[in-house]
Amino acid sequence: MPEVLVFSGPALPLLDMANDMKPNDWNLHVKTNESSHEEISEIAKIADFILVFGHGVSDEVLHIAEKAKLIQLCSAGFDGVNVALAGELGIPVANNGGANAIPVAEFAITLALSTIRHLIVTDSDTRAGDWMRPEVDGRDSHELYGATVGIVGAGRIGSTVAGMLRGFETETLYTDISRSEKAEGYGAERVELNTLLQHSDIITLHTPLNSNTRGLIGKRELEKMKKSAVLINTCRGPVVDEVALNQALNDGEIWGAGLDVFEQEPINPNNPLLQRKNVVVAPHVAGKSYESYPRRVRFAFDNMKRVWAGKKPTSLVTMQ
Repeated sequence: MPEVLVFSGPALPLLDMANDMKPNDWNLHVKTNESSHEEISEIAKIADFILVFGHGVSDEVLHIAEKAKLIQLCSAGFDGVNVALAGELGIPVANNGGANAIPVAEFAITLALSTIRHLIVTDSDTRAGDWMRPEVDGRDSHELYGATVGIVGAGRIGSTVAGMLRGFETETLYTDISRSEKAEGYGAERVELNTLLQHSDIITLHTPLNSNTRGLIGKRELEKMKKSAVLINTCRGPVVDEVALNQALNDGEIWGAGLDVFEQEPINPNNPLLQRKNVVVAPHVAGKSYESYPRRVRFAFDNMKRVWAGKKPTSLVTMQ
């Protein structure tokens, strides 16, 4: 009978579904930010699996969880786990197998469209009785159709974006440490990051957060972008240097941004990016959709059942 240590943050739909979808003879031990060190340690010692919903796993727990056969994440990102340490301790780490690729890809495109068509400004203006200010009457609104879109990171999410962009007949570029046959099958061309920055009208980020990608988009990269370019970030906030981004927007180095993630979450209400009319913001919700929740939980249990049956897990996270 598997014992599962469940770390749950503010992800109650996932937790509710896990209780409904778990195999009958599996025990779920749910721990939250309110749980004591002693409570977590007690379960970590006996846990066969660690299932993570919107939460991190401390290095201390990794050392204690000597029986753990798999750390199963329900997110695409894995920066909440010390993957290198887990590997040293012999505990594989798996992400969600692309279960949230569709909503994140859709939301990235939503942010792009909302930014280039001034959706937030037009909504607030219309509600306030301010009808069609000059900035939104078409003189400075733009189309996604036929634009050049650069995708930074063409894994499951980035390649899904490439597929969705076909309907807009964009010229699609991508950069990744590995070739993406899926993205190229959708017509995307693999280029170096500098080339992508220089030629793209819209740049959308879909890379994991690690030592190589932290601050990936900073002052130097923003200066390489077109002054008419829009930056979209639905991956992790620290991939972008927010101070440099705010300065680039202030100096007119780029045209706008759509941001679902930030260096500090929840975002500081005094963050100057919140005051900009050419920045569309959201509270890290790109991957949250009614349809994606059961896919995540189903994948998590299927993967854990594979391991319990003596098979290798799928969607393993590896250090690049």
